[in-house]
Parts: sequence; C-alpha cells; structure tokens
Amino acid sequence: MTRDLLLEIGTEELPWGAVQDGREQLAAGAAAALERERLAYEDIEIYSTPRRLALLVKGLRERQEDAVGEFRGPSREAAFDREGKPTKAAEGFARSRGLRVEELEIRPTEKGDFVYAIVREEGKPALEVLPGLLAGLIRSLSFRKSMRWGSGEFRFARPVRWLLALYGDEVVPFELEGLSSGRVSRGHRYLSKGEVEIPHASSYLDALRAACVLADEEERRRAVLSGMDQALAGSGMRAVPARDTLDEVIDLVEYPHVILGRFEERFLDLPREVLETAMQEHQRYLPVEDEGGDIAAAFLVAHNGDPAREENIRRGNERVLRARLEDASFFFQEDLRRRLEERLEDLKAVVWQARLGSLYEKSVRLEELCSDICARAHLGPEAEEKARRAARLCKADLVTSMVIEFPSLQGIMGRIYALREGEEEEVALAIEEHYLPRFASDRLPLTLTGTVLSLADKADNLAACFGSGLAPTASEDPYALRRQAQAVMNILYSASLHLDFAAVVRRAAEGLGLSDPGSVAEEVAEFCRQRWRQMLTNEGFDYDLVAAVMAMAPGDPMDARSRLGTLQAARKGGSLQRAYTAFERCFNLSRKRGGAGLDEGLLTEEAERELYSRLLWAQEPLRDHLEAGEHDRALEVLLEMAPAIDRFFESIFVMGEDEALRENRLALLSGVASLFLEFADFSQVVTEGR
Repeated sequence: MTRDLLLEIGTEELPWGAVQDGREQLAAGAAAALERERLAYEDIEIYSTPRRLALLVKGLRERQEDAVGEFRGPSREAAFDREGKPTKAAEGFARSRGLRVEELEIRPTEKGDFVYAIVREEGKPALEVLPGLLAGLIRSLSFRKSMRWGSGEFRFARPVRWLLALYGDEVVPFELEGLSSGRVSRGHRYLSKGEVEIPHASSYLDALRAACVLADEEERRRAVLSGMDQALAGSGMRAVPARDTLDEVIDLVEYPHVILGRFEERFLDLPREVLETAMQEHQRYLPVEDEGGDIAAAFLVAHNGDPAREENIRRGNERVLRARLEDASFFFQEDLRRRLEERLEDLKAVVWQARLGSLYEKSVRLEELCSDICARAHLGPEAEEKARRAARLCKADLVTSMVIEFPSLQGIMGRIYALREGEEEEVALAIEEHYLPRFASDRLPLTLTGTVLSLADKADNLAACFGSGLAPTASEDPYALRRQAQAVMNILYSASLHLDFAAVVRRAAEGLGLSDPGSVAEEVAEFCRQRWRQMLTNEGFDYDLVAAVMAMAPGDPMDARSRLGTLQAARKGGSLQRAYTAFERCFNLSRKRGGAGLDEGLLTEEAERELYSRLLWAQEPLRDHLEAGEHDRALEVLLEMAPAIDRFFESIFVMGEDEALRENRLALLSGVASLFLEFADFSQVVTEGR
C-alpha cells in the first residue's frame, strides 16, 4: 500500500536565491533520506513560493523494506573447539549481534572458514520513521545567508512560522524549534483569509490555489507569461526580459498579475543597457520594446497585490522607476563631462589587490601584456596598437558614477563612453569584451582586440591571485579562477589563435614583481592544464589521447585541440594502432640505454642504416608541419617511418653482446622515439592489448 507524503515549511518571505537553493536541496535531501530509510516511492515533486518550500512524495510505501545484514566474525578454529563446542569468542560475537550461537553460520572464504551472523531487520511502519526523517531533512537545509531568531540556535534563510506534514490524510507529528507539525497552511497574505486546512496530501495544490496561492512554479510561470501577453495586447510592443529576471520574478510572487507601466520618453536618451539595468536589477520590472526593436518607454510589473487596486499599484511603480531613472540620467550626464582618459588618475586611488597595487598599475601591466600577446601570436603592429589603447582605457569606467551605481554595467559603460568620445569601434568594443565570458554560458569576445585584452586580463588575474596565495580551494573560488582558466581555451579556440598561454602567464608574473615568477607561472600553468584536460574530455576526446597531447603541447590550447583531432581521427581510421606499435617498439628498449650518443660509423647493417636515413629525413618535415599546425601531415610523416622500424626489428638483434653496437642501436631507437614524442606522448595511448 502507498500514500502521498506532503511536507511544507512555511516561512517569512524568502529571497529568490534561497527559494532556488531550497528547492534543489529539498529534492536531493528527500531522495537520499528515503533511500537511507528504505522507504520506496514513485516520484518526488517540489513546490515553492516566497513563503514556503514544499515536498510532495508520490506513492510512498507504508512500510520500510526489510533489511538483511551479513557480519563476519572469528574464524571457525577460534569460534569452536576441537569437540565442536562454541568458545567465548563465538558466544560474544553472537551476543553482540543479538543472536544465539546456534543461529551463526559457517562460510568458506579465501582465508578459510569464518563464522557469520545473518541479521534480519523487519521494516517499520512509515509513520514511525517519517517524524525523525522530516525533522532531519529540514535541519539539513543550508543557505548562503541564514539567520537565527528567538532564543534557539536553529538557522534558516528566514524565520520558520509553520510546519505542515501529511501522510495521506494523517498528520506526521514532529516538532522543530517549538513548532509542531499539522495540516494547516497559509494562503495569500492579502487575497485570502489566512489559514488553509489541507485535508489530504494530494489536495495540496488545489487547496492553496483556492486561497490565491500558486505553489507550482511552472503554473506561476504560465500565469506571468499569459499576463504579459494580456497587458501588451493591442499595444504593438513585446516584452524582452532577461531570463534570470523572469525566473526571479516568478519566485517573488504567489498569485501573479501583470500590469503595464510607462515612463517619460525623455529617459529614452539614456543607453538601452542603462534602462534595462535600472528596470530589471533594481526593480525586477520587465522591459518592453516597440515594433522596430527599440526600447519602449514602458515596462511590465508582475505584482502580488490585489487586482482591484491595480491603478494604485501602477502609479506607485511608475513613481519608483521615475526616481531611479532621474538618478541614472544625472549620473550619465555627469560622467560625460570627463573623458575616460582623464579618469586614469582616479584609478591610482583604487586598490585592486592588497600588495599588488592599484587599478591604474593593473592597466599599465595590461598594456605590456597585450604587446607580449600580439608579438607571440604574430598579430602585427596595428593589432598591438589597438590592444594597448583598449588596455589603457579598460578600467576607467570603474570610477564613473554610473558604474558605481550599477556595477553590472562595468565594461558596458566603458564601451558606450569610448564610442561617444570618438575612439575606434574595435577599441570601444574591447573595453566591454575583456570581461567576457562572465559566466559559463556567456558569449566570447568577437573582436581581435577584445580577444587579446581578455587574455591579458585573465593572465594577470591568474598570476596575481596565485602569487598572493589566493588560489582556489576544493570548496571556494571567490575570484572565479576556474572559469577564467576554462575561458582561455574557449577564447583561443574561438579566435583560431595559437598562443603559448603559459609563457604569457610567466610574463604577467614578472610584471607583478613577484619574488619567484617562474614557480607561480608553473603553478598557474598546471592549474590551467587541469581545467583544459577536463574540458577536452567533456567535449568527447578520449581521455588517454588528451593525456598524451597535453603532456607535449601544454601551453597552446589551440595546438593541443588540433593534435587531438588528428589522433582521434587516426583512432577511428585504424592508423593510430600502427603509429603506437612503431613508437612502443623503439621506446620500450631505448628507455634502458645509457648515455652514449649515436655513432653513424657503427651502423653496419642495412636495416639500421635505412632507419637512420628515415630518421634524418623525417625531422625537418615533421617539425615544419608541427610549426604550421598541419598535424594530419605530421602524423603521416611518423607513419611513413613504420616500415623501416619493422624491418629494423626483423633484421637486427638490438641487445647483442657487443656493448658498443648495443648502445648505438639503442641511441638510434631513442632518436626515433623522441621524434614521435614531439607530436604526443604515445606511451600514454591505450591500445589493444594494453
């Protein structure tokens, strides 16, 4: 028999982030707790509003599943004497497991016969287990910001005000911090009478809906989207909210209604990004645009109030936004009074990192790093000039009034102000792009100048943080260094740019004046390699090929990806096995050689002279192809050596008694293996038979 289980944690209004975290933790925690307590179920559903987190477990069994435990005790020799009578060891073991000696079993193992206790635990009724399970589940929830209230020590995102727990139509009784569970929930704060009695776990959504609460997140989403369409019907406008703003709005209301508000058209002189930020980040309003795709002097509000008072709600929100836009307009006009370059002096008073100087000094370092990157990537003087100009200006908007008021507009306002001041478009775009990507799914820089500056900024950030003891830990990465390391590979690949990023990081460490720039650069390089290895594996490249390539081409992600593509294709085509076999035969023997060099005069056999000739022939084209990034052709050069390698091993006994000949042949094989290692560490390739 099964019943539905319902748990509702009623709270004061929760922040959006707490609602999201609570939903995820409640689902994962419930699944783990039910499995631990051997309570089978059909499905788990999570509901939420700003005032509640709720769990509905469908089809929960009325009893735990029986458990069987097997415990090994002493050996048979220790448990029974020669006459077969139990010893004190057997009696003590049986007693410790709640059994009689006669109930013990003797089983054979690799180490001989041992005594086993088979303990069978009958499942308890679910109603006996659930009180402790639910109380423990609530206590297990944690939030980035939590609080205590009253005299207790229990912490939650906001004070808990009621607890509802039903198994079918029965209350699951438990207490938490002075609150007792029951069957009473609460409806909408303004549109209902307050308390709502839930007769059965399965009637939860219907009962709350009747009390003007939509506990199902997707139902609220549909209500908001429908309300947006109704509010804009016939206006020719359409809503263009950011996805995270829409998600947040949906979790800030319990019974949403959407209204259309307007603001004065004079505010349309502000950049669109400023208008959208003022609406969405500060007020959680949804911006709209006209039929031509331009931002409109209007906005949508999803409110939680009484629909009968919508006109008052509209006027109130319009008044709030008007004040916000007045401030933004003032800041914008004030910022335009000074050019970005005039603000560089202000950056000297802004500390970037303790012991690492100001933002002005960082800008100077970025100029030099941009030059270094352009030189290493052979981008030319024009690209260097633009990158240096963008680096000089890229932090100046951080001391503008607009960015101080709206921090999320950093870079964006720099681009806007730079364009108004007549800077080249690519320079202006780079000021914004150098922060990209800001999160996992964000876009990458599109301009070459933005690409160079973004790489320079990330190299400086990584070197500075590692050099200051701020490297990420297993649980914390406050400076998002993992994301930046991953971004480097994506940026280089997107721009088809070959660059030894490890060398750039070393240059950044030197520019920071660190005491040991070499060790810092190597630590950062290994940190980046770890991220890149995982990224390449996640993309579908075989793990052994990733290891083989990263061992030989660790600093240039673009080059590594190209080599990987060649090896992956060779594996599918069957030629990788041929290359590996040729390498392995040379490598395995030559590892044991001494330090003697190769003496061409000692190559007396035709097969060894042929292999030596192929070795000399292959070196230049192989390195030319590797330098040009022509990795398919480079692998072909190595494969062309395979027949000569085969003939060598068919004709030559390498480990002969003549020490001079033996060492010379091993030196020859070492030279061949070393040539393969210039492409990849083939010793890490997993093939048939390994």
